[in-house]
Amino acid sequence: MKRKTQIGLAIVFFLIIGGLVVAFRPTVVPVETASVTRGPLQEVIEEEGKTRMHDHFVVAATVSGKLRRIQLHAGDPVHVGDVLAWLDPSPINPRDTAVLQARLDGALASQKEADALVGRATAENAKAATDLSRAQALFEQAVASKETLDHATTAAASAEKQLEAATSRAQSAAYQVQEARSALIPQSGNQSPVPVAVRSPIDGRVLRLLEQSERVLSPGAPIIEIGYTPKLEVVADFLTRDAVRVSPGMDALITDWGGPTALRARVRMVEPGGFTKISALGVEEQRANIVIDLLDSSDKLADGYRVEIQIITWQGREVLKVPVSAIFRAGENWAVFKVQNGVAHQSQIQIGHRGELEIEVQAGLNPRDIVITHPSADVREATRVRAK
Repeated sequence: MKRKTQIGLAIVFFLIIGGLVVAFRPTVVPVETASVTRGPLQEVIEEEGKTRMHDHFVVAATVSGKLRRIQLHAGDPVHVGDVLAWLDPSPINPRDTAVLQARLDGALASQKEADALVGRATAENAKAATDLSRAQALFEQAVASKETLDHATTAAASAEKQLEAATSRAQSAAYQVQEARSALIPQSGNQSPVPVAVRSPIDGRVLRLLEQSERVLSPGAPIIEIGYTPKLEVVADFLTRDAVRVSPGMDALITDWGGPTALRARVRMVEPGGFTKISALGVEEQRANIVIDLLDSSDKLADGYRVEIQIITWQGREVLKVPVSAIFRAGENWAVFKVQNGVAHQSQIQIGHRGELEIEVQAGLNPRDIVITHPSADVREATRVRAK
C-alpha cells in the first residue's frame, strides 16, 4: 500500500508539473512576414491636377458694334485666319478714332516685341541644338556623362517649345494689329458701316462661346474662347514643402485619367510665386503651381479634365528595401522585428527614401532577412512566432 501511494503521488506530481509547463509555455503568435529584397524604388509626390491648353486665347470684340449670330459651336475646329464672328461697327467720332489709333499703336508695339522674342527664341533654340549635338558627341566618346547629355536634351526640348510659344505669340500679335487696323476703316455718314471680321489667331478648337446671339458689344468684350489641342499641358498646385523638391526635367506619371495605362510626362516649370489655399478641413496652406508636359498623348483628354499626378523625385535600381508596414518607432530610432528560428528579435535600422509601399534600408538588415509586417502588441523581443 505504501508503494502504491508513492506511485500515485508521483503521478500527481508529474501531472501538476506538466500542467504548469503547458500553462506557462510561451504562446506562438501568428504573424505576417516579408523578405528584405533588392530592387527598384521610386519616391514620388502626388496631387490632383487638371489639363489645360498651352495656347489659350479669348478672342474679343475689336470695335463697338452689333455682333452677328455666331454659327460655330464648342468643339468645332478652326484654322488661322478663319472668320469667327462678324461685327457691324457703330459710327465712330473723333475721340473714338484717337482711342482706336492709340490701340493700333499699342498693337504694333506688341507685335514688335513679339517679333523680337521670336528672334531671341530662335537664337536660343539654335544654341541648344548645337549644345545637344556637342553633348552627344562627347557622350559617345565617353568624355561627358549621361546626366550631361540628359540636361542638354531637356534644354533643347525646352528651347524648341519656347520658340513655338514665341511664334504663336507673334502670330497672335499680328492678328491683333490687323484687328486694330480694321477698327479704323473710314466710314462716311451716309454709308452703312463696313463689317469687321473677327479672325482666329491659331489652329485649334472652339472651347466656349462667350457670346453667340446678336447683341451690341463694347470694344474688348470677350466673344469666343479657343485653344490649341495638341499643346495640352497639366497643372497642379502642390504644397510648397513638396514643390521645393521638384525641378524642371523630372519624370512624372499621369494616372486616374480614365484610360487603361498611365501617361508619361515631364515637369516643365515650377511657378516661382506661391499662394494661399484653404483646404477641405479649413486649414490655410501655402501652395505653388507645377506645370507638366505630356510625353504620351491621348485623344480622349481635353481642356479642363481632372487627372492624378505623380512626380518622381528620386529613383534607384538596386535598392535594399523593406515594406513600410514593417517599420515602427523605437524611441527616436526606427526598428523592425526580424524573425530568426521562429523567434522575433527587435532590430534597429536606418531608413532612406520612402516609396508608396516600400522604404529604403541603409543599415541594420541584409537581403533575404525575414521581417514581421504589421506587428501587433503581442509581438515583443524573443516572442515565438509563426508565419500565417
